[in-house]
Amino acid sequence: MSGSFLTGSSLAHRVCGLFDTMMKRCFALLFFVMFVAACGSPFDGEVLWQFETKKTYWQSTAVDAQRLYVCSDDVYCLEIETGRLLWEFETFGGHSSAPVIEGDSLFFQSGGLYALDATTGDVLWEFWTKNWATVPPAVDAGRVYAPAGNRLYCLDATTGKRLWSVKTGIMKKTPVLIGIRIFFSVGDTIVCLDASNGQVLWRFKTGSDRVRLAVAGGNLFSFGSKGIGRVHKAEDGKVQWQRDTAVFKEFLALPSGQVLISFVGVLNLLNSENGVVLWTFSQAQISSFQSRVLGNHVFAKGFLQREMLCIDLHDGALLRQSYVPNAGLLLTDINGAVFFPGFQSRKIICLSASGL
Repeated sequence: MSGSFLTGSSLAHRVCGLFDTMMKRCFALLFFVMFVAACGSPFDGEVLWQFETKKTYWQSTAVDAQRLYVCSDDVYCLEIETGRLLWEFETFGGHSSAPVIEGDSLFFQSGGLYALDATTGDVLWEFWTKNWATVPPAVDAGRVYAPAGNRLYCLDATTGKRLWSVKTGIMKKTPVLIGIRIFFSVGDTIVCLDASNGQVLWRFKTGSDRVRLAVAGGNLFSFGSKGIGRVHKAEDGKVQWQRDTAVFKEFLALPSGQVLISFVGVLNLLNSENGVVLWTFSQAQISSFQSRVLGNHVFAKGFLQREMLCIDLHDGALLRQSYVPNAGLLLTDINGAVFFPGFQSRKIICLSASGL
């Protein structure tokens, strides 16, 4: 017969095929349920709250005692305890610098330099040049130092009045401050300025590019793309000591004057005064560490990895290992909670510190 009529054998074949497909799907569903049950929660530590930004952008954050500030597609201010949105500030572009808290003011660059009331989000003042600026400013002693284009601008933190500016070359990293001196890197050169007037005090050629700076024990710490770490005297830039690491990944200068340096699978704690290695921690499966120090603990995790390692700051012993948001970066602990900015995503997750 013609048309769409099914014979007995073809109908039986079709029914058997459907039954086979249904069985395969049931087994797949059963396997998935068993897998989820076995894995449990995707995170260690209780999820206290979550917040999603409007769009997917790289997130930069800062905190004070009561609030979490997020620069993403816009600027968001969240209540630490609940994650409740307190205020939102709409920017002109998708990329904003990391926010900087100083007193009751929040400073960041998104095209221009903004000063907001940290409590309300109201604009206190803004400063624009002809260049689009997104490098985080440095703030200290009532002054704001903001890179824009090939210049560094110094402004009064209260009024936004321009105090001085100097040609520097294009700066890609935030300048750092030690007392009355401000330091920045351009290309392979570290430059020290008098913070009161912008005059050059000294320069130092590092021999490598992408130089990063930090303050360690009252001295200037530098690391370049060739993996050489140095500690300089703030007064004249003279090298106190240096160490060739070759495979350097990240570093973190601590208020104590110690320095955490990560390599491929290795984390070292150094004494910044003499470069002596205080301890070494190795974890071969983690390609690079991103570390934060909370109290007497070092929390370290690999880039785009879920394992968070808790290491004793005193001796480098592994205390425990936890699972955290895949792309999250540990921010800080406030009131027993830790915050994982969503990296280049929409989500911010607040976890209880007790589980980590």
